[in-house]
Amino acid sequence: MKKSLFLISALCMLILNTTLTNVQAQTISSDQTVNTASAADKTTDTPSKTSTPDDKKTTEKKNTTTSKKENPALNAGDKPSVASEAAIVMEASTGAILYAKNIHAKHYPASITKILTTLVALENSNLSDVVTFSKNAVYDVDLQSSRLGVDVGEKLTMEQSLYAVMLQSANEVAYGVAEHISGSVPAFTALMNKTAKSLGCVDSNFDNPHGLPDENHYSSAYDMALISRAAINNEAFRKITGTRTYAIPPTNVHTDTTYLANHHKMIKGVIPYDGIIGGKTGYTSKARYTLVTFAERNGMTLISVIMCCDSIPNEYGDTKALLNYGFENYNLYNISKEVNPDKEGSDSLFTKYAPLFNRETSSLKLSTKGSVVLPKGVAFSKTKKTISYTPAENIKSGENVIGAMRFTYNNTFVGSADIVYTKTASSNMLNNKIIPETPKTIVTKGVKMPVDSNANNHRLRIIIISIIVIVILVSAALYLLFVELPYRKRRNAYTAKRKKSKSYFSKNDYLDL
Repeated sequence: MKKSLFLISALCMLILNTTLTNVQAQTISSDQTVNTASAADKTTDTPSKTSTPDDKKTTEKKNTTTSKKENPALNAGDKPSVASEAAIVMEASTGAILYAKNIHAKHYPASITKILTTLVALENSNLSDVVTFSKNAVYDVDLQSSRLGVDVGEKLTMEQSLYAVMLQSANEVAYGVAEHISGSVPAFTALMNKTAKSLGCVDSNFDNPHGLPDENHYSSAYDMALISRAAINNEAFRKITGTRTYAIPPTNVHTDTTYLANHHKMIKGVIPYDGIIGGKTGYTSKARYTLVTFAERNGMTLISVIMCCDSIPNEYGDTKALLNYGFENYNLYNISKEVNPDKEGSDSLFTKYAPLFNRETSSLKLSTKGSVVLPKGVAFSKTKKTISYTPAENIKSGENVIGAMRFTYNNTFVGSADIVYTKTASSNMLNNKIIPETPKTIVTKGVKMPVDSNANNHRLRIIIISIIVIVILVSAALYLLFVELPYRKRRNAYTAKRKKSKSYFSKNDYLDL
């Protein structure tokens, strides 16, 4: 029996080794396929030669086509008639585009440049910093342009300076802020362009901090919307841009208080608009009128950007029409209230794909800040969802964003929510790869979900081993039932027979005398 069991076990182990080898080979083949696909995804088109606003007709035609392919708008309801050559409406929390007209055409931005200047300053300085204005800051800017009137050697705090930049549109103050942060204007504009690129800008080159005409200084409605979105999500910027009036007390040079008033007519109340929270004006003879406006209703914040408009009435008329269009045709949904990531099925985030997790006990959560914007009358269920995970190399204490849940509607991005891991006393869950580090994607009912190949292989090994153990146990049971037990029964019968026969003979009957 022992020999038979040994042979059965050896045979099962041979099958196990062959099976695992095949699984490993399949895994390697799959990984090679994924790596090949990843390499292909990284291949991008070579950027074309940079064009300036002087190439207007060619650029507009080219970039209008690009915008339809890369940044489609939802375009619900009847679109407004817009006089400006380029315009966009973007929802601030999601970045979804609700309206688009020539959004990648390059134009001179004029003073809406100062939105980026202020954002970069807020991210690289303290409001209590003291800005001392140099001779270059005072005299290297057109004396006939919009100015505050500071003198050489005058000192303002960074907070006072940024109010002057945004409300008074003070060009020499923008110059002084740039020098204070980076030491020179070229160094500061390099920082501006780096920031713009990090935000996803694709059509811009900034060559000064104030927006005065320069053939190397241009942007697009799309890029300015991205910049404005980042800015309005900064609390200090939101406070500054929404301020109607501001007073700068006497300085080391001026003995009188300097009063500032916001140039934006909607903020001033000259052109009333319900929900206005901020904005920035711009004008030069080459740029024509440019205008960025922020408005909020029912928790939804919209960003309107217009560029190259021919008049003040048209720039505000376009802005009002664009904002009305956004508020009247779209609704905002909080993703965490619409999605149940614990339930089984296509919406499962924890239970189905990581069974050790649930919302009550897990450190893995769906951010409550994520939103989706949809045309009115369209149910949240009409969206398509994809889930992606990013490798968590350095897990810090507190919340760590390790992935995202993204939504589209009619092949247009409409919002996303972060997947957040909160580090507690132990991070074994991440270390043991319960959360996949190198995600792959499967499609189920139009929804892409992550699959961890390592976890799948591990589960497959367990299944194979379990089958082999069952085979061994069944084989042993069959052996006992059909071989060992009958043999013992026959042997016992033979032994009993021999004992019975011995009782009729003496010992000498079996001696060989």
